[in-house]
Order: sequence, then C-alpha cells, then structure tokens
Amino acid sequence: MSARAVALPVSMITLLPAVAHAGGGGSGAGLDLVSAIGLAIVASSVVMVLFNLLRLPALLAYIVSGLVLSALASEWLTASVHTMEHISHLGLVFLLFIIGLEMDLRGILRFGPRTALALLLQAPIAIGAVLGVQYAASALGLVIPGLGEDASSFFYFAVACALGSTAVVVKLLGDKFDLDTKAGKITVLTLIAQDIWAVLALSYATSTTGGQSTSLVLMLGGGLGAVVILVLFARWVLGRVMATVSKAPDLMALVAIGWCFVCAQAMSLVGLSAEMGALIAGLTVGALPNHVEVLAKVSSLRDFFMALFFVALGMSLPSPTLEVMLQSLSLVGIVILVRMLLFTPTLFAAKLGSMVSLAVPINLSQLSEFTLLLVPIGIAGGALSPEQGAVISYAMMLSVVVTSFGIANNYLLAGLFGRFLPGRKVPTGGIKGALEGVAAGRPEDGSGDGTAGADIVMLGFFYNAKALADELKRTNPKLLSRILVVDYNLQDHAAVTAHGVRVVYGDISNPETLRHHGIARARVILSTISDAFLRGTSNRTLAQQVRSINPNALFIATADDEETADSLKENGAFLAVVPPVQAAPVFAQALRAALAKDDAPREI
Repeated sequence: MSARAVALPVSMITLLPAVAHAGGGGSGAGLDLVSAIGLAIVASSVVMVLFNLLRLPALLAYIVSGLVLSALASEWLTASVHTMEHISHLGLVFLLFIIGLEMDLRGILRFGPRTALALLLQAPIAIGAVLGVQYAASALGLVIPGLGEDASSFFYFAVACALGSTAVVVKLLGDKFDLDTKAGKITVLTLIAQDIWAVLALSYATSTTGGQSTSLVLMLGGGLGAVVILVLFARWVLGRVMATVSKAPDLMALVAIGWCFVCAQAMSLVGLSAEMGALIAGLTVGALPNHVEVLAKVSSLRDFFMALFFVALGMSLPSPTLEVMLQSLSLVGIVILVRMLLFTPTLFAAKLGSMVSLAVPINLSQLSEFTLLLVPIGIAGGALSPEQGAVISYAMMLSVVVTSFGIANNYLLAGLFGRFLPGRKVPTGGIKGALEGVAAGRPEDGSGDGTAGADIVMLGFFYNAKALADELKRTNPKLLSRILVVDYNLQDHAAVTAHGVRVVYGDISNPETLRHHGIARARVILSTISDAFLRGTSNRTLAQQVRSINPNALFIATADDEETADSLKENGAFLAVVPPVQAAPVFAQALRAALAKDDAPREI
C-alpha cells in the first residue's frame, strides 16, 4: 500500500475528535485554542511518521499536515488559527536563540580570510545579483517566471534566492554523518553567516511595512546602542548570575530564557525584530561556559513551537494551483542556478578545491525558513500578493524535497559536475572517485567545535579522576593532552586545568551534553565516579547512552561491587573498575604491616 493511500484514512481518523467536538457543541464556534493546538500536533506527528518512512524532512511534514488540516478541518479551526499563529512565533524566537548559542563566529576565520570573505559576502552578493536581474527585466518589460512582478516584491524574491535552510541542512548532514567533513563545516559556517543577513532582512522588512517606515539609520543606531548595553550587562551581571546557579541546570535554563525575552523586547522597542534580540541573547549566553546545558533544555521548546509554526503556516497557505506550482518550480530552479553560478566561483577563488566548491552549493540548494517569515510580512504590507506568497512557500516545500536527495548524493553530483569545469582537477571513476573526494575533504585537525580533537573523554572530575591525572602526569604526561573532562562544577575547572587536561562545562546526565562535546568521535570514555556520588544518572545509564551515541567507543565505568561490574559489562562497558575490591589488597597489606610492627619486640 502506498504512503498516499495510508495518509488519507489516518488523517481522517486524526480529525474525528474535531468533528465530534464541533458536532457536540452545537454552536459552530469550533475548537478552543488548546484543542486546536493538540489537533495540530497530533496530525503533524502522524504525517511526520509517514514522511520519515519516505526519508523526507520533518519540516515538510509539518507544512503538509497544515495543508491537510486546512482542507479537511478548517471549519473547526478557523476561530483559533490567528491566535495559534501568534503563539507559534515563539518557535522563531527560540530558533534564533539556539542559533546564537551554537554560533561560532571565530570558526569562519579559521579557514582563512579568503574563505571568511566568501562565506560572509555570499548572501548580499546573491541578493544584489537577483535584485539587478529583476530590475533589468522590469526595465525591458519582461517578467521572469518564479521571480517578482513589481518593484515592491523584488526584495522578497531576492532574499528567497539568497538564503538556505539551517534546520533542513544541518538535520540532513547530521543524518549522513557529514558535518565533520570540510564541505560540511563550510556549509554550516555559510548558514551561520546567512542567518545574520536573514535577521537583518527580517528586521528591515518588519520596520518598512504597513506605511510605518522607520529611518534605517535611526533603527540601526538604536539597535547598536541596545546591543552594547545588553552585551555589557551580560558580561558583568548575567555571567555572575549563571555561575551562581550553575549547579541547578533547570534554574539556569529559566534564567537564560528570561534573558532571551528581555533582549527580544529590547530589540522590538528600537524598531528591530524580536528575532534579532533572541540572536543577541543566544550569542551572549553562548559565550558562557555553561551554555551547553541551556541548549539542551531549550531545544525541546524550540522543536515544539517550530512544529506549531510550520503547521500554522501550512494552514494559512492557499490551495495550490497549476500556475502557482509551475512558478514555484521555476523559483527552485533559479535558486539552484544562483548557488552554482554565484557561490561556486567564490569558493574556487578561496582555493577550497573543486569537491568542496561544488558540494557546498548542492547542500544549500533550498529556500530558507526565514523566507517563510518574510511572506506574511510582505503580504500584510502589500508588497506581496497572496499568490506570490504561495509561490515562495510552495517553492520552499519543493526545494526541501530536492535537497533531501541532493545532500544524499552531494559528492557524487559534485564529481559529475566537476567534469564539465575546464582546467579543474576533479575525481574520476564515478562513485569511487567521489568517495575518495570525501576522504580528502575530511580534516584531521579537529577544527570546528573545539572538542573534536579529544579522543579520550572523562565524565566528571572527582577523587578517582584527580588520582588518575596525577598518575598520568608522572608516567605518561603526553596522554593528558588527549583528554577532555566534562564537569558541571565551574569552581573546580581551574584546578582541573592545572592538572594539564582540558575541561568544559556540562551535565553528564544529559545525553545532548555528551553528544555536543564529541562523544560520537571519542575512542575511550571514562566514568571515574561511582553511583554513590552521581546525581541524576548512573554508570549503567551512562554506558547505555554512550553505546547509543558511539557504539565503537570503549567505555570504562566505576562500580561499587563486582556484581555491579558484571552488570555494567552486560550493558556495553568495556571495563568496570571496582575501587573497594582493588583497594582491599592494599588495606590487607597495610594491616599485615601494622600487625608485624605491633608484634616486634619493643625497646625498653
């Protein structure tokens, strides 16, 4: 049975509660807000399961579920959709906050000034080029299918052609284990640079719609002043507050979320978007050593509200027509053309090699989720017609489908395209040559997140770990440089560093913390703390988490007795150290020495 055949009856089953509720009420008012949100989430989860079987991105499933609900349940949802759209914008705030938390601006500079310039200027160059093409076509009395028809819409279509989707690309590259290759890192850094331009474009569009245009100079001046105040406050006050509550991850996350909304409101007051404020908040919190725990706590909130946002977006889209779909296909083709004609040459100029220079544009061949944020702003301000908004929205959906297949075969496609480039040395031999290019593009220097070079990860730093560090300092000091300690006690970090090992903040009971700090790439993971001193986890739980994240890693655990040691080995531990058992011979020897001394004849 096909996925389409399954989707319709499942969707109808999902809608039965809505029908019953509306029919039982008799007032025709439809569902209340909570019921409408519940129905939207249930429907999206059902559609997402189907899309997962087809290996299509979740973002596309959310939009399609909104379309399904709009077609089959609009009568019961109409009263709540407007309020639901407002609530769903929290997802955008959390999205920008998390982007700020993960943003590594210094990572762009690690590849050199040429590469940094190519990545930072890619978006404005593309926007300027597409704007120029549209104005030139308008001057000649021509309309390019898939682009704007009048000057008021040119900016929105230009931004749509220039930006890629962070959510889609990072998810697909992560599933392919391609984030650590050179092409993967260049792709992610490009998305970071694009996100900055996207927020600026969003702020500009927000401030110039509805006939209430704000002076750009005044807006930027007020924004710059607000940023300076927020950064100074974060440095001198927020950092100390976060350090004080570092042992309470839940309270720390709550403080960070509160700071996010303070920054969002501050940017809104000066005429910029709340999303810009959320990005600033993320950058300031991301500079703190305990930002990883905030990231783990906020990610679930982002996922929920982003799902709600895209479902609401799908519900607001008009029914697709043949003309709209043809225009959308044309826009997708233009996006791919812009990537290959504008971005590829800049990467070649940065001397990144043919494989990277061709694979990265393939990774970015989709419209950004930020484009979907601009659509309602443009429609509300009269810059876009509903049909033009539908063209951009459906182009986003189609480009996500194209990208899912493009990223799956990016190196193969790059190798094939490279054959048509004159004077370029590209891998030959079909798939084999493309795979050799992948291996050549995988750097071994561990650049990227700052922890990729650690092949030994130590979870926590307590008495046993201190003794181990002292022993290695005496017997094998070179090994210390290969160890990364993950520990949540900021007060002890200076002492840990004094032993000659690197240390990062993190709650080892959180799997996302382990994943973020490079557990997937580690060769050996040590837990030197027994269950008696662990909080919120156990050695057995850690063994299971390590095994799920990195099945090839060797996990060394700590047990209180031999029975627990056997259980740990059954759950994936390579070895289990039992300090009481191993200390027993030492105590026995000490006891014998004490008795021997006591039995010796005493001098009178």
